[in-house]
This record gives sequence, structure tokens and C-alpha cells, in this order.
Amino acid sequence: YQEGKSLGYDADMIVRVNNPANPLQIYYPGIHDDARGLVQYLFEVTHGIHNHWKKSPEHPDRWGYTYNERFVDQIPFILDRIKNDFRKKGQITSRQYQFTIWRPGEDIIPEQPDPPCLQRGHLRFLIDSDGNPVLNYITDWRSRDLLKAWDENNLAQLRLMNLFAKKTSSVINQEVKLGAYIDRSSSLHLYGLYIEREGLDKKIERMKKTPYQDLSSSLDDYLMNTSGKTMDYFKRLVAAQTDAEAKGHGLNQSEDTLSKLGYDLQTFSYPAEWDTWPKSWDAEPDASKLARVYNNNEIIKKSNAWLSSNNNF
Repeated sequence: YQEGKSLGYDADMIVRVNNPANPLQIYYPGIHDDARGLVQYLFEVTHGIHNHWKKSPEHPDRWGYTYNERFVDQIPFILDRIKNDFRKKGQITSRQYQFTIWRPGEDIIPEQPDPPCLQRGHLRFLIDSDGNPVLNYITDWRSRDLLKAWDENNLAQLRLMNLFAKKTSSVINQEVKLGAYIDRSSSLHLYGLYIEREGLDKKIERMKKTPYQDLSSSLDDYLMNTSGKTMDYFKRLVAAQTDAEAKGHGLNQSEDTLSKLGYDLQTFSYPAEWDTWPKSWDAEPDASKLARVYNNNEIIKKSNAWLSSNNNF
């Protein structure tokens, strides 16, 4: 906050996208990442390529969470419930197919300065007039940066929605069509510093005067228009970064560095599952990977251990 400067804008918003398959999913004024960063983010959310970047005692300055590492262990349970419901009832209209992101033990404490924005994903399967299952996908967000996160967030969630629909189709052996994407934000905001530093007023005026279609494109067109490269190229680039990191060359290496290390970004292969759903979704449900529920004796032991180690209590 600076005296005399705007605090910005904040609103509780619900947005419903009735045609999530529309290829015009990139809105240029709302994209903050470059092409490489955008592709990395998509695969961070869908395939967890950077789950290992979460902070640890060895790396205390890394991320406090990734969305994928928060929900991936819940997906096998959702798919198992869908499978059982379809086998027993012949339908999957349950309201219980959801995953949650917030972990109180990690996110409510002061040591977590930047807790997750996404809070919940909900898969609602309805039946259309022809008797076919249709997926409505609902997301709930604690907080959203309209200028620098909204577009990337939604693009990743739409890719998740497609993966969920395709995976469910294979589970019930019946096509699941895409319904609506419903996005709920408790705080969709613009920071006051954006008004001057980012030229927000001018951007808003441009958006008001220009038809949406003239400022939008498909993801493939966006990548080509901004970088001259295809999605496959960026998948090879991200795969090469991952390989270089595993070999001790550091995180997130540039194209130039990768070329100097001997990587041919025109031919380097990437995991085949990046073109479909993650293998981890096919895992057997494993409750040991979910949040622990302690019994009374375990709670007492944990409390005593914490008290004995906290000299300032």
C-alpha cells in the first residue's frame, strides 16, 4: 500500500463457460507468461512435472505447494467411485466426485505465506436429452489475480476438464461430452500497483473498444504468434529441461543452455502420457497417501514432541 495510490479492485465472481471446447481460449491482454512459461504451467497442473519443486529442508526457498501434488492422490478414489456407481446403479450422477486442495496443517499456519488459490474441483455428470452423460466442471478459488493468473488458471483447468471427460469415458465405456465450465472466485482482484505500473487503464480501454474475438486465439495459434514454435516443440523443451535437471544441470534451463548441453530440441522425445491422462490416475486408491487422521495417543505423542522442541512456548 502506498498513500494516495489505489488499493485496486476486488470482487466475488462466478463465470460460466457454456462452450469450453471453443478454441478461442487465450485472451491476449490477460496472459502474463511467455509461451514457454505457459506450457510449463499447463503440465505442472495436469501432469505434475514440477511437483518435486516443493520446498523441503534442503530447499526452503522453493514452492509451498503445487496444485497437482495436492489433488493427484485423490483422483484414483474419484475414478473408483465413478466406476462403482456405474456398475451398481448404471449412472454417475452422484454429487460426490470432488477433490480439495487446502491442507489445514500446511496452509493455515503463518509459515505458509502464499497458500493455494484453488480450493476445490467438482465433477458433475448430468444426462442430456439424448440420455448421454455430460460433464460440468466446477472450480472454487480462494483468491485470483485477474491480470496475471486468470487466463493461465482457466486454460489449465479446461485441459483438466478434457482429461477428466476422456478418462471417465474409458471407465464407463461411454462417451462423456463436455458441458459447462463454472468458475467461482471469492476474491477476483486487480492490485492497485497495476494501474500505473502495468498501464491497466489503457488495457481496459482497449478491451472495451475491441471485440473479444479480435483479442483471442487458440493455444496453438498463441504459441506460434508469440514464439514461432509449436506445442510439440515446447513439450520437447520442457522434457529436455527435466532431463537436464535430473543430470545435475540445474532447474529450468534456457533453450541456449540446453543446446550447449547437446540437446536437440527439434527431436528430443517427451513422455507419451503428456498427450493423454497421467499414468498416476490409473493407480489403485491408496489412503496412506492422503492426509493422516491421528488417534488420541498419536495426537498426544505429537503434541508432547512439539512442546519439548519449542523453547519459547
